[in-house]
Amino acid sequence: MTMLKLCLAAIVAMTGVESAMAQTEKKDTVDYSLNLKELEVKSTAARTKMRNGAMVTRIVGSPLESAGSVEDMLSRVPGMMRMGGQLQVIGKGSPIYYINGRKVQDMEELKRLRSRDIREVEVINSPGAAFDASVNAVVRIKTRRQQGEGLSGRLDVSDDQALKSGNNNLASTLNLNYRHEGLDFFGGATFQNDYLDGYRTILEQTTYGTGVTHRQTGDTQADEKFSRIHYNAGVNWQIDDDNFVGVKMERGKWLKNNFVFTMEEDILRNGVKEDYLKSVSDFDYKNPNTLQANAYYNGKIGKWGIDANVDYYSQCDKNDDNINEQALSGTRMVESMTENKSRLFAARLVADYPLWNGKLTLGGELTTVCRDNNYRISGVENISDRLSEVSEQNYAAFFEYGIMIPKAGMLTLGMRYEHVAFDFDDLSNPQQSVKRNHDDFFPSLSFGTRLGALQMQLSYGVKTTRPMYSQLRSEVYYISKYTLQTGNPLLKNEIRHSLDLSGRWKWLAFSANYMHIKDAIYDWTTPYDDNGVVMIGMVNFDSPIDVLSAFFIASHNVGVWTTSNTVGVQKQWLSFNLDDPREATGKRKVSYDKPMLIYNSDNAFRLKHDWQLELNSEFYSKAHYRNVRLLQAYWNLTAAVQKTFLKDRSLVVRLSCSDIFNTARHDALLDLGNYTLLQGDVFGGDRGNYSLHRVALSVRYAFNATKSKYKGKGAGQDVIKRL
Repeated sequence: MTMLKLCLAAIVAMTGVESAMAQTEKKDTVDYSLNLKELEVKSTAARTKMRNGAMVTRIVGSPLESAGSVEDMLSRVPGMMRMGGQLQVIGKGSPIYYINGRKVQDMEELKRLRSRDIREVEVINSPGAAFDASVNAVVRIKTRRQQGEGLSGRLDVSDDQALKSGNNNLASTLNLNYRHEGLDFFGGATFQNDYLDGYRTILEQTTYGTGVTHRQTGDTQADEKFSRIHYNAGVNWQIDDDNFVGVKMERGKWLKNNFVFTMEEDILRNGVKEDYLKSVSDFDYKNPNTLQANAYYNGKIGKWGIDANVDYYSQCDKNDDNINEQALSGTRMVESMTENKSRLFAARLVADYPLWNGKLTLGGELTTVCRDNNYRISGVENISDRLSEVSEQNYAAFFEYGIMIPKAGMLTLGMRYEHVAFDFDDLSNPQQSVKRNHDDFFPSLSFGTRLGALQMQLSYGVKTTRPMYSQLRSEVYYISKYTLQTGNPLLKNEIRHSLDLSGRWKWLAFSANYMHIKDAIYDWTTPYDDNGVVMIGMVNFDSPIDVLSAFFIASHNVGVWTTSNTVGVQKQWLSFNLDDPREATGKRKVSYDKPMLIYNSDNAFRLKHDWQLELNSEFYSKAHYRNVRLLQAYWNLTAAVQKTFLKDRSLVVRLSCSDIFNTARHDALLDLGNYTLLQGDVFGGDRGNYSLHRVALSVRYAFNATKSKYKGKGAGQDVIKRL
């Protein structure tokens, strides 16, 4: 009889569990851990699958849940990796991020958000027509549903110190949220203080003329002090389970921003020293402030899903540059002032509707930009003041339809149309003004299917990269006696045709991509005169670039060990016939086609008492990237230890050391025929980062874990980035 009672009790308990799980599933798709005295049911491995063109990884209940910050977690999510210390979607570069449908503007937010708050991550390596034509990849982050009302908050403090240079980054963030029934009032502030002292690199540039060679060889030193504060506030109203409306405002203000750049070099003419130059540029940035406001509605009207956003953005910055030059011919003082004022208005409306065995998505965007630029200079001849205005209107419309074909797979096709009216008025020299209109279509097509345990998707799309507004200027900037810089109002948009094949089988994944790039945008340096002066400008490559990449990813769990390994190759085909007076024909063919071999390994060990150890590695071989030759291999070995405190795990302390052996850098050679540039200590693909050889300590504390329900996605975000 006792045994019968126990069996009946177990049946009742299990029935209750199934009912609870069924009710939970209706509200949320998160897998939960349930404890029934002696019985525990929980997930132990990260589950990744392909869904609607995205690689979706469930985080809650997996080892990735304890990764620390979202930034640390994303580097181990299948489909993503670090490259040069930066998060990238494999084969596609840096993505744009969404958190619960809201576009991420401040990338520091990925460091502030905790991995244990994340439900799942979607990695889209072939975005369709619903995304701006300049978007190469998208990462959607969905958080766990939080319960409770009242006041909640989070405090994050971190300190990041370089080991062999005086580069220190201190940051702190406070976020608060008050919830009452359907209303959320939220706000936060971030303070950042950076200090850079005596960071040195080598620099050698050579120009070749008829019978003469000029070489500048020496080193540079960077010193910087800046601090800024960024704060936001807003309100969100959840009208019902399907309808949300809200307003959010953000303000960024620089408290201090001073940068000193010192260049010391010898100038040689045909191997004989002709001049010596020491140039000290003191940049004082004043009022580089930003203001952004967003209002949104997200909900359902009948069977229609509606997503509407309106944005306003303004930016004002002023830079005073005082240059002190010491040369054999004497001392010269050059003073310049640059002032930019930008304003943007953007609106975006997207609607979707279930149609037949699929979903139809329709939408449109409107973006208007005005930018005023004022440049004044004194102390140097042949360079004049400039006053210019830029206005641009972008009208876009798109549709996308995805349909499930029985016994075949999911077919998705889309088309995006964009009309851009660009007007550059050079008020100082009207002859250099530019007005142009262009209309572009960006098609997309994808097909996904399943063969047993194997999931695959084939995608094709056309994308673009638009010039930054600073690259469209016409004025000449004075850098030193031997170096000038300008923009190019005639720059065309870069166009990319992309073909992608991706798949997943159990814990193995693969990704292959082919891109054909026309009118690639890049900086290009040419001799300015016969005295060794060079001009740095912007051009569209007259030769197309073909790029092929292939990657294999293995992500697996073995006991307390979670590992994610990525191995791949990336190769480009690019060649130019460039001017070179050293050749009898006056021309020289320069090729950039050396492939890059890549191997990344991320490893985490979850130990007892909420300890976690990590050992991560990034390796990239010598290679060619665009028109740059990377002359040495790059290796970044990083270790971290993390401890979680308190019963609710609300306090997290993390200590990490990156680039342990100080090998995460390249020497880079730029060969443009009659001009070459050799630069040392280049990090990743960006020739402007500082040392990764550093140690970092961070502390995160959260109380009362309610979360803001703000769902505004923002409009015109690609244009804000260009500003």
